Amino acid sequence: MRNIKITVEYDGTTFFGWQRLTGRPTVQAAVERAASRVTGERLRVVGAGRTDAGVHALGQVANFKTQSHLAAVRFPAALNAYLPETVRIVSAEDADDRFHARFSATGRIYRYAILNRAAPSAILRNHAYHVSATLDHDAMAAAAAKLQGTHEFTAFRSVGSGEHTTVCTVRRSQVARSGDMVICTFEADRFLRHMVRLMVGMLLRVGQGKLTTEAVEAILTSGRNQRAGPRVPAHGLYLVSVLYAESLHAHQHLQSD
Repeated sequence: MRNIKITVEYDGTTFFGWQRLTGRPTVQAAVERAASRVTGERLRVVGAGRTDAGVHALGQVANFKTQSHLAAVRFPAALNAYLPETVRIVSAEDADDRFHARFSATGRIYRYAILNRAAPSAILRNHAYHVSATLDHDAMAAAAAKLQGTHEFTAFRSVGSGEHTTVCTVRRSQVARSGDMVICTFEADRFLRHMVRLMVGMLLRVGQGKLTTEAVEAILTSGRNQRAGPRVPAHGLYLVSVLYAESLHAHQHLQSD
């Protein structure tokens, strides 16, 4: 039995997230159907993260077990032939039998895209959150930096979330501007449900002068999620990549250079 690791890119606009749902279109279900067509087997595809409805991915990682003899490098083209145009397998490789897309991960990188101009966009309406108010991205960047480190992120999870622990280590929390686009980037060992969208909502309050950068620390230590946010819409969020032991080492080396 082989263990195939795949990297998946998708536009989440028409999907109800990654995870399979009865009667709802999901990315996992689409990939499983394609894999079954290619291999002739009934397969379960395991994803590294359960992205919500409307969230996009540039580098979602998944794996599945198969007895197929198809060369790994041929899986992307074979799977893509049975996938909608909004889902693409970017790469595939044979992985160690112990590899698990979710449990083997050592971190994830998310980005949130904000279009900051007076007029909304016809092109980016499903791919960036439009904010017409002027944003102070330097203040947002200063506030974002306060989120780095190992903290209890209870204030940044949705009500009713079932995580056993709210401790996360945020390795990177940055805000950068290029023209009309403001991009928030977060890298952490793990993320709580809606954590990124709540952090971005808080940073937008800072950018609009409704919250001071000093208040961010108070919210972080408060443990009260009603003080964070508000939660921004899903369509501006992207799962950029999933990190594993080797990829994390290479990523840290590039960062240090």
